[in-house]
Amino acid sequence: LYRDLDQFAANVADVVERFQASNGYTTCMWHNMLTSKVLFDRDGQYAATRQRFDVPFPEELRRNIINRNMRLLTGNLPSYDAQIRKAASRGDKIAVNHRMAAFMESYFDVLFALNRRTHPGEKRLDKLAERDCAILPKDFRKNIDTLFDSMYANQAVFSETLGEIVDDLRQTVDANL
Repeated sequence: LYRDLDQFAANVADVVERFQASNGYTTCMWHNMLTSKVLFDRDGQYAATRQRFDVPFPEELRRNIINRNMRLLTGNLPSYDAQIRKAASRGDKIAVNHRMAAFMESYFDVLFALNRRTHPGEKRLDKLAERDCAILPKDFRKNIDTLFDSMYANQAVFSETLGEIVDDLRQTVDANL
């Protein structure tokens, strides 16, 4: 994969040095920069840029990610949990799927930031969170499995589990900020 290094560095600087949070995946490019295998770096610019950003997780960034994404997950209009429930109540599976993807983006952004971990991308997030995050909500695995198992099969269980996930995450954040 080729990236324009100046633009890549500017995007990572927005996150690491200016503490700008996104709607999910906030630290994904930073993670990529720190963990990617460099195949060619003729003049050492990439190595220097990587060294610039090889810093501890900034506390202001952590708070910004958690605050922004928690507001997206619940409690504000239009929050993801309310949008998901509304779509489920009208039987709109495509909208449920779309909003669930956004919900999970923000949910895992909060979890990784809470643990001062860079976001590893979109694959195997549940397994990576279990492996790499010391701080996880109560019943993390059970609730994730129940949520997805019931998403199109049992609206009542789905809605209840969505609420439990939000409540457990809020309690976990409150206990660890």
